[in-house]
Parts: sequence; C-alpha cells; structure tokens
Amino acid sequence: MSLFDLERELTQSGKKQIAAEVPELIRRKQDEIYAALAEMGGGARPGIDRQRKKAGKIAAAASVAALIAVLGSGFVSPAMAQTMKQIPVVGGIFKLADELGLRTAEEQGLVSNPEAYDEHDGTVLKIREVVFDGTLLSFSLQREGGDFHGGISDYKEVRSGGESKIVYEKGAIKDAEMFVDGVAMKSFPGAYRPDLTWEPSADDDAVLFHVFNNSNGSVPNSTHLPDEFSLTLKITLEGFKDPFVITLPVHKQADRVTVTSGERKTWNGLSMTVKELEFSPVSTILRLEVHADHEWTDAEKGNLLFEVVGSNGEKGNQIGGKGIYPDRKTVAFDIVLDRFKEAPESVTIKPFMPVFANPDATFGGYALDENGEIRKHFMQELNMTVPVDRSRIDQLYRLQ
Repeated sequence: MSLFDLERELTQSGKKQIAAEVPELIRRKQDEIYAALAEMGGGARPGIDRQRKKAGKIAAAASVAALIAVLGSGFVSPAMAQTMKQIPVVGGIFKLADELGLRTAEEQGLVSNPEAYDEHDGTVLKIREVVFDGTLLSFSLQREGGDFHGGISDYKEVRSGGESKIVYEKGAIKDAEMFVDGVAMKSFPGAYRPDLTWEPSADDDAVLFHVFNNSNGSVPNSTHLPDEFSLTLKITLEGFKDPFVITLPVHKQADRVTVTSGERKTWNGLSMTVKELEFSPVSTILRLEVHADHEWTDAEKGNLLFEVVGSNGEKGNQIGGKGIYPDRKTVAFDIVLDRFKEAPESVTIKPFMPVFANPDATFGGYALDENGEIRKHFMQELNMTVPVDRSRIDQLYRLQ
C-alpha cells in the first residue's frame, strides 16, 4: 500500500467511524504521540534542513496518531493493517508497558538505549531499552525487516491423537539463551540461576524480557547477577537456521531500600517467616520462607500463593518469582512484583490456596469469581503486616 493509498483509506475509514470509547491501550499510544508532537514543536528555530526534518517527523507522528485512532474504531482493512505493522511504536516499548515500574524507569532516566543488534537475511533483532535495579533486569527486543505474517511472540498449540505440540509462526521466538560474562546460565540448576522469561508487548514485532536475579549466589553450584556484567543473548527464530547473537553491557541503574523483617507466624502445621522486602523505582521484591511439619506434596508445592497489599489497599502486581526447596519440608520464595503506585507505610502478606474449578482436583483450571478473578482460600492466621519507612521509599519513587 502506497502512502497515498494509506492516506485515502484513513480518510475513508474516518468517515465510517462511529462514536465509541477508545480502548485504553490505543488512547495511551495516542497520548504518547501527542506529547512527542508538543516536544517537537518547541525550542529555538533551527536551520532550514533541521526544520524540514522536524516537519517530516511531526507529519509522520500525526499520521501515526490518526492511524491509531482508526485502529481503535475497528475499521482496518487487511492491507492497511499490514502497512500499520511497519510503523514503529513511538517513544519505546517501556512507555507503553503495563508495568508502572518500566514507565517510571523511562520517566526517571534510568533506561539505557544500547541499540545492540544482530542481523540475518535482512531481519534485524535489536535491544532498544534496558533497565537493571540489581534484582530485576528488563529489556525490550525489537524485530525489524523480513516478510512475516505473525508477531515475534506468536505461536499456537496443535492437538492431534491425544497429543499436543507448539507451532511457531515464522519469525517468532522459539528459544532464548542467556550468557553472563560468557558463562551460560543453563549450566546451573534451574532454582539457582537467574530466570529468563519474555512476554508480548504493545508492538507485535517486540517483546519484553525479564530476568529475575538469584537472591543467593553463595549456595554451591549457583550463580548471581553482579551489579555490572556483559550480557549475551542467543535467540532462535522460527524459519532461521542460525541463532541471533546480541551482546551488550549491563549495569545497575537504580537504588534500593531493603526492609529486614524476621516476623514469624505458625498455624496448622505451617510456619511462615518474612525475610525481607526490597523496594526500587522499578520493582518490589518479597522474600519469605515457609516450613511445614511434613514433607511438601506436589500439590502443595504449586498451590501456595501470596497476595501482597500496601497500606493504602493497593494490591501488588506480581511479575514473576520462584520457590527454592533447601529440604523436603522447607520452601524459600522470591516474589517479584511491580512497584507500588504510592509508597506504603506497611505491606501485608496474605497467603492463600487457589480454589479449583473441580473441587476434587489438586491441579487444573481455577474457579473464577464474578469479576473473572481466581477464587482464593486465604489462610488468615498466617497474615503478616510489615511496617516500612514510607519516606525513604517515597524518595525512590519521586526521584527525578
């Protein structure tokens, strides 16, 4: 589709548009673009060449804003959708992330932009944004070029003869390996190494990676991310023979406030101890230990969960985490949450067991309430509230 055709379809689609509420994600993209337009319009008058470049940027951003408005209305033809996929997200992936911590990192200038990349057969994988607060490492990966019909994280599950397998779209991520200072993290046991995960983003051609640091690197045969290191990623895409290899420097970019607790409660054969809470402008980390008077069963291991609530009633948004079993009766949890919107005066930890859709089951689908949330059986006798220094956390959150 040519630019002329794109403009014509935008005009025609605009005439067809009916009054409707614009989805939140679409509205957020528009706001980012309009903010960029305002920034482009200010400042002293540059030379003629710079004026032309600026005018081009403003026109392009305005076109994207109009295009996003049409997308929100639902009137998008296949040809127009294909053209739209080639328009990059304005302002980066972090600014459009659901996680407040990533948006805060962008606002506070904690994000580095290494633009590290690798290229195969006209397709480029590029790391655009990185932030590391010592415990949570997050970065965005952008796919550019290539003739792909699906997103970089697209796959589907195909069932046949009682078995299922994962089928990836061409150009989608099949596997990702991480190396720290040249050492493969896969060479360490799963519970004693940093965990690498990825998820879709607001851009079909980009994904968000998270690496959860291992909290205890002193355990034999374990490893821990230092404050500065060289990160190498080896990423395999469907349809490509060789993996993409990207190397970049990483360094800690945010301060943390650590609250040591040690508070303990015992009930019904379980003893729970809150070890510590960590706060940064990007994330919140809860570390606790639960000891049972019996060996943990497989059903118990996967079904003891926690709700974390700030003193103002705000529920913590869990990003990830893991459990480590030092012995058969003890589990140590590292729970990674998004930062709170406002600094709390205390944090309450509420352990619970999820309710299954089948009352007799110990695994499978969960029962949902009228709001679509998992039904929870809380262990109120183990609830614990940990006081924190609100002023110190508030300084982290409001750092400019």
